[in-house]
Amino acid sequence: MSGDHQEPSQPSPPDSETAHFDWPNTVDAAREATFQRLRSLVLENDPVPAEVIASARASFALRSIDDELASLVYDSMTDGDLFAGVRSGTRAVRQLSFEAGELVLEMEVTGARYLVGQVVPPQVAVIELRHRGGTTNVETDELGCFHFRAVPEGPVSFRCCPARPAAPPVATSWITL
Repeated sequence: MSGDHQEPSQPSPPDSETAHFDWPNTVDAAREATFQRLRSLVLENDPVPAEVIASARASFALRSIDDELASLVYDSMTDGDLFAGVRSGTRAVRQLSFEAGELVLEMEVTGARYLVGQVVPPQVAVIELRHRGGTTNVETDELGCFHFRAVPEGPVSFRCCPARPAAPPVATSWITL
């Protein structure tokens, strides 16, 4: 029986030609693999709502590469502390200021979604309110004043097309009202 006894077989060490590991060979590749895995987990467990995708596509369709971008320079919702103590009472009006070069768009939106605004310096222009449902246009008076009776909820952007031929159109960033 002693001749029938065999040593248990040990697995042979991996041959460098037959062993294949799916490990990234650089730090960048490892980082990219990690981001891809995180992305797939997020998409599986918290997908982007269809309404958000539709809004993004609609806003992309409304862009114009020739427009000058107006920066949001004041929003009473976020910058309200700048004027704390100037007035008392609650804020029923949201004030917004956008600026592009020498052009300023000043706006106020009430709780009833009524918007009144002015182009500074005063001038005749077409103001386009861009929103999920499309666009609404109004023309300013000679003092640059304009209004929209019912601003839709959700993300909006404004586009100002001055009547002066040399003045480029100005578009604001998208904000949620």
